[in-house]
Amino acid sequence: MSVVVDDVTRAPVRIVTIANASKGNALTKPMLRALAQAMRDVPSAVRGIVLCADASSANFCTGIDLAAAAEVFATDEKDVDCDPVHALEQCATPTVCAVHGACVNAGFELALACDVVVATSSATFRDTHAAIGIVPSWGLSVKLSRIIGVNEARAVSVFGKVLTSTRARELGLVVEAQPTSAVEALEEAATMLRAMARSAPIGGAEAVKRAINDGLDIERVRAEERRRAFAQYRVEARVKFETFRKKTSSKL
Repeated sequence: MSVVVDDVTRAPVRIVTIANASKGNALTKPMLRALAQAMRDVPSAVRGIVLCADASSANFCTGIDLAAAAEVFATDEKDVDCDPVHALEQCATPTVCAVHGACVNAGFELALACDVVVATSSATFRDTHAAIGIVPSWGLSVKLSRIIGVNEARAVSVFGKVLTSTRARELGLVVEAQPTSAVEALEEAATMLRAMARSAPIGGAEAVKRAINDGLDIERVRAEERRRAFAQYRVEARVKFETFRKKTSSKL
């Protein structure tokens, strides 16, 4: 289980790969730290970042590794070193997420933290926070409704509706849903970034990205989402995750 960083200098694009294929690319605390670092420590020559996942797994990311949940949810609220979503939100470099298969919870929030999402035709997006009994801390409750609309967001997050890649494209969550494989999605994402790097002067795309994000004005509500979530995590998240783990294991 790791995070692989590859700086393709000829592109110039950084490819960050979530690699925990045997567990559906689920995330552990060391992986969260590595993801955050990959989004923070970006060489000046890199013009764009692709976030993708190990293609040998059928899924992009199934969320936090349930076996690592106790360690992850013991993280201090002020510890942003292990918060890749915070790092993505602060990252000046344009980012594209290439999704294949299931994109769940933490994986979903990583996708929402990127500037653009490309997905395979078989990709799905799912929020199971309500099923576990916890609230999101990385932006799902703030960003999803702003992208796809309040009622659709309720259907996904409150009622457990699974968004297909086609529906996500219709709602504006995904900008491209034609790739048929993880490799094709990665190439599509890299192609978008290469085209941007060729057409925009250094600093141009970055300035427009910053202006758009400033206009969204979500910093205050994101802080409140995080405060509410961590207050719950300190008290009951680990117990609820263990209950959810046992419930899902019994169905296998």
